[in-house]
Amino acid sequence: MNAVRYLAKPYTCEKVVLGSRFIAVALPLEHKEDLERLFEETKIQYPKATHYPYGARVGAFEARSDDGEPSRSSGYPILALLEQRQVDEIFLCVVRYFGGTKLGLPRLTRTYRETALQALEEAEWAEKVEETAVKISLPYAAYERLSRQWDKEEITFENVTYGISVTLTLVGNDKLITQALSSLPEAIVMERSVRVGKRRLRV
Repeated sequence: MNAVRYLAKPYTCEKVVLGSRFIAVALPLEHKEDLERLFEETKIQYPKATHYPYGARVGAFEARSDDGEPSRSSGYPILALLEQRQVDEIFLCVVRYFGGTKLGLPRLTRTYRETALQALEEAEWAEKVEETAVKISLPYAAYERLSRQWDKEEITFENVTYGISVTLTLVGNDKLITQALSSLPEAIVMERSVRVGKRRLRV
């Protein structure tokens, strides 16, 4: 079984069929309470569209809407794709601008599914991992050496503050963080913690 995937960043794509525009909008959704806000923001971003059907998942919570399209023609296939692809914490809306030609129910459903699938195949994904976060203070020369030594995808630098010295938080795999600190005898460790974060999946 494949691991659950999480959207690394928002993604949009578009498909045009018989003059109708179908725009897939995939957004991270970490809390179900944010669903309505993302839905309203999507309608503001794409004003005067004909329909805004969507599927959404956050843990055990699932939601879908056909938004005026025929029952189970749009929201259901979108949500089914999220389940099949084991995608979590996501809001996926396929905005439709009607082009004047009716597609017929089978083609309409297929187009919604294909547009949503295109977004899921092309978007960037991440997985949840346990990370170590260490806040340190170090001289500028040591910071420059650290920046050259470590790939930002292996160890992330967060909350970098420049003062008399450089203060920042190193986030990543515990073993890599330990290796980085062992090469920085000048570094002063101010705080250390463990948290759950997201790491981008490499294709």
